[in-house]
Amino acid sequence: MTSSPQYVTEIPTFPEEVNLSQAIGLIPKIAQSTTEQSIIDRLRIHDPVIRVFSLATLIQMKRRFDDEILTVAMHVAQRSAYIRQLLVPELLTLRRFDLIEKLMEMEGKSREKTAQVPMLLMKSEQDNDYAAQVQLLELMYLQTGNIRYLEQAAEVARGRLFWKDGVKCLLRMVFMQSKAGLDNSLLAVTQVLDKEGARKEFLSLVPIINSLDECKIVRSYVIAMKFFWGKNYQKCVDFLLSSNALEITRDKLPLLSNIAAKCYEELGQYQKAAEFYAYQSKAQIDDRFSPQAFIDGLNERAAIQNPQPLEDRHDNYFIMTGFPRSGTTLLENALNAHPLVATCEETSSLIGSFAPAFSAPMERDPERKKGMVRLAYHQKLYYENLDRYVKKPDAKAIIDKTPIISANIKYMEKIFPNKRYIFSIRHPYDVVLSNYKQVYTQNGAMAAFNDIYDACVLYNKVMSDWFEVFPDETDRVCYIKYDDLVNNFKMQMERALDFLGVGWTDEVMNFVEHSQKRAVRTPSYENVRKGLTIGVQTSWQNFNFLFDEKCLPLLDPWVKRFGYSQ
Repeated sequence: MTSSPQYVTEIPTFPEEVNLSQAIGLIPKIAQSTTEQSIIDRLRIHDPVIRVFSLATLIQMKRRFDDEILTVAMHVAQRSAYIRQLLVPELLTLRRFDLIEKLMEMEGKSREKTAQVPMLLMKSEQDNDYAAQVQLLELMYLQTGNIRYLEQAAEVARGRLFWKDGVKCLLRMVFMQSKAGLDNSLLAVTQVLDKEGARKEFLSLVPIINSLDECKIVRSYVIAMKFFWGKNYQKCVDFLLSSNALEITRDKLPLLSNIAAKCYEELGQYQKAAEFYAYQSKAQIDDRFSPQAFIDGLNERAAIQNPQPLEDRHDNYFIMTGFPRSGTTLLENALNAHPLVATCEETSSLIGSFAPAFSAPMERDPERKKGMVRLAYHQKLYYENLDRYVKKPDAKAIIDKTPIISANIKYMEKIFPNKRYIFSIRHPYDVVLSNYKQVYTQNGAMAAFNDIYDACVLYNKVMSDWFEVFPDETDRVCYIKYDDLVNNFKMQMERALDFLGVGWTDEVMNFVEHSQKRAVRTPSYENVRKGLTIGVQTSWQNFNFLFDEKCLPLLDPWVKRFGYSQ
């Protein structure tokens, strides 16, 4: 993706063409329309995926191919079995038997290579080779025309690739949407740029998006973010309120309410900020998930019986946990900068393998009643899945960083009886508030963070279970307070590295540079990339009014235990 001076604003004439980055400037002329001519204009973009989409659409429209379109089609056919298949009836109509012969030659030459793509895709998925996955999913689209492969590629790119490697997938979707889908596809692009801190690229899109009258949500978003980054907080909220964007999205999209809330917080209007954080939470609610159901699941797993301890020989595998928004992302990025430490970030290896472990058919347990057999199988699946994320073959310490995994400590003691943990601690009120203020993809655990009281209940549950298992100091847990990590970084890192059994290296001090090369996986990355200069982040006292008398007995004991002031 390039900056705006390299964008093209006029559709080139045949045989001239533009690349995908240059074509961003054509969005107002091409992507807003689904007319036959706008589809033909997409063929001027030198991108095989967009061209396959455009040619297939023109065939569906029963557009007769002229020489210009046919030239592009034959070029694309060299890479796309789908287009080769679609072209034959068209060429028969045109009596172009010579071109049909060429298509057959292409098919014969590419058949063996094409046949390998599904197998290579499966292998890339097994190995968690995300760059290869994206490339192979796009190849599957070229061979089949099934747009689900592109949607899957965009999802992998958005969540797993560094933005410069992944944004191309999202840009393609902009040119392949219906008019109604343009708003959402542009929103996906701009949110990635925002999340990754690519402000120059984000701002280069603002004039283009601002010209798209029908894309109300993404227009409101980019204008609001421009105000926000410029610290024009009052102008930002005034715009959001006057544009009616907040009203339109209030019950279904948390994004704009989140921006308004942050603006009011910056302005020191904390009651108003809380009002819009509440709107954000309401928009996030997914009825499929409930906080109580999550806690019930924890208790059910904790109640599984194991008459004898399991053997676990994975002594160099550690778990980094605590609670979401407790400083684990800062610590994980610093540790991952060490050449002998491999961190695996929120892989769902434990909970994701629980159901398969207890439901899979097994000769040793055909009736699924042998708890020890199932626990051993779960342990096996956990390590097999976690190993898929380890990308440092020489690592001496492997870390599963999953903050909410601490909620399962009573169950984990059954399958990892000797496991060693790094446990992050932060002021309980800041932890709860910070989670409440986030826009999260919903699941069982995250559902609790849509309500302050529910978040307090979950926090108390997690800490109560954890310190019931580890009531005293133990060599199995290295506790690191967020405040100490920020204020005495080198000392705390030395403690952590000693706990892991690896020596000191100055590379951990360069964690900011290291983090900028990784895909953003959690909301904390923005602060991590700012380094230690921003200091300890705390804001709970500004929102003390949110914690009523029901919350205090759930959090105050932990405030005291962790040595914070009331």
